[in-house]
Amino acid sequence: MSSRSSFCAILLVLAAALPAFSNDQDKASKELTKITAIAWDGTGRTVVNRSVAETTGANRLDLVKDREAMNVNYGSLFLALELVKSGAKMEDITAQVKSGKSMVQIANDMHASWKQIADDAKKMNAKIDDTLYKYFLDDAAAKKRDAADKYVVAQDNFPEDHKVDKADVDAAAERFQMWKDRGIAAAGKHHVMDRAEEQAAWTDHDRNGGPQGTTGVSGNGNVGVSAPAAGGARTGPN
Repeated sequence: MSSRSSFCAILLVLAAALPAFSNDQDKASKELTKITAIAWDGTGRTVVNRSVAETTGANRLDLVKDREAMNVNYGSLFLALELVKSGAKMEDITAQVKSGKSMVQIANDMHASWKQIADDAKKMNAKIDDTLYKYFLDDAAAKKRDAADKYVVAQDNFPEDHKVDKADVDAAAERFQMWKDRGIAAAGKHHVMDRAEEQAAWTDHDRNGGPQGTTGVSGNGNVGVSAPAAGGARTGPN
């Protein structure tokens, strides 16, 4: 085969690979956005923190510290943890984020497997569903677990958590309510919501205006968020 023919063959292989790569990245982005959206409010964020910690073996408070250091939502944090699993160091990822790189850029620079990330993020969402169900099956036990872990959701609340497109918040609200209803029904008890759970019921913010933004990658490159708000103060619900 001539060098020209070899070059053309390589180009054809690369051209065929690009759609699959893009499709895998799209699938991963959708799963990561689901992680971000379910963590929009306090109860959902508590559940996501616990789910990620149990799946990765990370300390719950270390996850909070990593998010604070990078100012990222839970979808982006999960992507960072996937990169760490592939050999990256969290301190290096943090430095790159602070230098202005997006998490997606960092993943692409590392030639990360978007197919693997999509598969792992899908499994994480299944874990979150299971943890949500168990939370409402026995919320008292879940709160005791939080106390034992010294996890305080008010300290796990950053601007990027609330920059989620309304459509994604609506989808997360339905998901949240479904598992809440199933957990309470399975527990066989009349459940009177406290203030935090009333907030978590999503009766106001997702049906009456809700947060506005754009899906995809923000100005900071965080997954599933809109451009960051000015200032940097913590915003949104706990």
